[in-house]
Amino acid sequence: MGLLPLLITLTRDVVYNMEFRGWPALVSLAALLVFPLAMAYVIVVHRAMDVRVVLRQGLQYLLAKSGIRILQMAISAGIIVVAATISVNFSVAIRVGLLSAGFALLVGLGAFAERLRRWVDRRFFREAYETDKILADLAARVRTIVETGPLIKTVTSCVAEALHVPRVAIFLNGDGAFRPAYAKGYGACPTGTFTERSLTLRRLREVPHALVNFEDANSWVQLTDQEERAALEELKPELLFPLSLKEEVLGIMSLGPKQSEEPFSPTDLRLLNLVAAQTGLALENGRLTEAIKQEARAREKHNRELELAHEVQERLFPQDYPATPGLDYAGACRPASVVGGDYYDFIPMSQGGLGIAIGDISGKGIPAALLMATLRAFLHGQSIGHETDLSAVIARLNLLVFKSSAQNRYATFFLATYDSASRVLRYVNAGHNAPIVIRSDSQVVRLEAGGSVVGLLRDSEWEPGQVKLERGDLLVAFTDGISEAMNDSDEECGEDRLIETLRAMRGSPAKTLLDHILRSADGFVAGAPQHDDMTLIVARVG
Repeated sequence: MGLLPLLITLTRDVVYNMEFRGWPALVSLAALLVFPLAMAYVIVVHRAMDVRVVLRQGLQYLLAKSGIRILQMAISAGIIVVAATISVNFSVAIRVGLLSAGFALLVGLGAFAERLRRWVDRRFFREAYETDKILADLAARVRTIVETGPLIKTVTSCVAEALHVPRVAIFLNGDGAFRPAYAKGYGACPTGTFTERSLTLRRLREVPHALVNFEDANSWVQLTDQEERAALEELKPELLFPLSLKEEVLGIMSLGPKQSEEPFSPTDLRLLNLVAAQTGLALENGRLTEAIKQEARAREKHNRELELAHEVQERLFPQDYPATPGLDYAGACRPASVVGGDYYDFIPMSQGGLGIAIGDISGKGIPAALLMATLRAFLHGQSIGHETDLSAVIARLNLLVFKSSAQNRYATFFLATYDSASRVLRYVNAGHNAPIVIRSDSQVVRLEAGGSVVGLLRDSEWEPGQVKLERGDLLVAFTDGISEAMNDSDEECGEDRLIETLRAMRGSPAKTLLDHILRSADGFVAGAPQHDDMTLIVARVG
């Protein structure tokens, strides 16, 4: 713009063969000085640019960048002066042609100069002159960082680098107090904290950012208490930004003065507000991600514990079946979850006898499995083969469960001994589903003699029972997971269906019959979820 009056004057002189002098020449030359003086006024008085940046970085940067403009001026002025000096020897057409060539060269140089100036901007002091781009990129990038540690380090470093702020710190909320999480530019990490009720937090909930001025008598800082004032003085901030999500403040970003000591510009504040908002969102995402990770770790640990408990429980069930003359038998337990509370056992006795036990502990999961293990340990510690009164065994078992478990814990239990020589089955039923004996003539006998469940009452009595088994008889003991298996129509499988299956396959081996009963139950529920443990014992007298 400063060249325009000069170009007009020189053009007039060339076209009309006039000399470059007088007041038009003085005016055009004076106009050359107006533009740089106006720029200096805007920079110094109105602070359009950081004066210290210009002075500190000016020699290399301004010489490189202004050299382009000086080159433009020199070439243009040279062509015009040449055109003016040779005006006496050439026609007007030639002089106009030279002038046009000068204008064309000036335009071409202007287009090239713009590209050259952009290269200079990229080459020299890029961070200082692309602050807005750096901060805008940071605001977009923080949304992709989900871990809190890398997030606050990235934000702190980028803000300090982009704005040339030596001291930047971030505080995060933990248990109602905001403590330093990361700091840059401090000899030692700040130790001060800000509580939820502090004036600093109240201020940050009201404004997008808070200016900290210790010398201003009217500043909000003057109203802080001694402890909060000490924390602020340790930070020496110029600006505080809340890292918020909606109404909740998740952290505080503290910025000290710029290295240039110039105030933050409106553009700086706008971009910092954007960075703070995106950082608050990223902190919340990080908090949710960490909560999900912790839940996943806890669930994985719980699953490992369940798998271990499942392996232990599987080893507690009979691994080998004691040989018992004249008796073909099998058992199985299928828990509803990884571990269950059902129990069955076969205990070897002297002279080829066999102890048979089946139980259903109230509840599910690990607590029920632990009580099941307690029952098994107790039974294997009893000499039930020499025990003439199984009621006494159940009484001792009842007292053990009553003392070692919570009030709402109990177990239904069926305990029997089989004498292979006499084929007599002695038993006590403690509140369990009555086992079924199906005679060779299809008659059904239910083994119901006994009493209440074990573990519910401290003192109780149980009536023993016995039954003489014959060749071809079937004994089936089960838990309610078999008889109460339910389909999608809320219809139970029922004991009648079980009896029909037993009668139809009475001649099959015990293991074949057991597998068929389980498959029959699965077919009945037709894919409906298994809600209870399913345990089954089948014995066939041969």
